[in-house]
Order: sequence, then C-alpha cells, then structure tokens
Amino acid sequence: MRMHTFATALPTRLAALAALGLLITACGNEPAEVDAPGSDAEAPQETETDAADGNDEEADGGDAAVELVIETSVSGEDGTPAEEGFEEGTWTLTCAPAGGDHPDPEAACAAIDELGTEPFTMDTSDMACTMQVGGPEEARVTGHVEDTEIDTEFNKRNGCEIDRFGDVEAVLNP
Repeated sequence: MRMHTFATALPTRLAALAALGLLITACGNEPAEVDAPGSDAEAPQETETDAADGNDEEADGGDAAVELVIETSVSGEDGTPAEEGFEEGTWTLTCAPAGGDHPDPEAACAAIDELGTEPFTMDTSDMACTMQVGGPEEARVTGHVEDTEIDTEFNKRNGCEIDRFGDVEAVLNP
C-alpha cells in the first residue's frame, strides 16, 4: 500500500490549483474574433477624404451608413435597481452624418466606427460565460450598420452579455 505524505501530496494539490486558476482566468476573456460571412472585416472604411470628395452615400442622396432604432428598458423582474443614469426610452441614431434624436450621436457613431458590427451580430448562446447578473438594463437595437442588418437584444444577464453591453455603452446608455 502506497502511503501519501505531505511531500508527495503537495505537488498534486499545487497542480490542481494551478489548473483551476487557469480555468477561472480563461472564463473572463473575450472570445477570439472570427470573421463571419457577411461581416464587414474586408469592407473598406470610409475616410474623411472620401467624405470631402463627395464620395459618401449621403452626398449621393443615399441612406446614412448607420441607421438604428435603440429601445432601452429595465426588466425589473427581481427588483434590482438600474445603473445610475440609465434611462428607458427610444432613440434613433444615424451616422455619416451623425444625427437622429440620440442624446450623443457623435460618441455613439465613434463607438460603432471603432467596433464595427461585431457587438450587434455576436451570438453568445454557445459561449461559456460567467453566471453573474450585472443589472436589469435591456436594449433592443434594429436597423443597419453599413450593409449588415441589425436586429438584436442586449442585457446584463451573464458575463458575456455584460461585456457585450459594455462594448456599446455609448450607443445604449449615452
């Protein structure tokens, strides 16, 4: 019969703790970017020079590059209060040029320019996410960003959704 002593059990326990630490650390990381079909990864970005030359869609009489309707609400199911400053309501947002009745269209358009369509098209249903609740805030966003149709909901019901909500905070909670 093999007998375990403190000296033989310690390395096994340390290895188990190290593996657990790596697992916990990996749960908080964002997923790797994957170019999905129809994503704007290869789409050329419009520059200020293009707009000055009159090459943007608005100058040609077309629609704005971004047209969104943002509806924000508080679920209130468990009585948790919403984040201070979060307002329920419905706004419109257009970009290129920035406009609509959104409280801060310039900041929202800058966030969309930086992030692209990923936060609006990301599906977190098959992702391993931390089981935490960040609040009762919810938002529904419909419309289009460039050629990508948008019809999605945001909430703070798990770690992945909290991160996703935070990525577009300037759009959802100006």
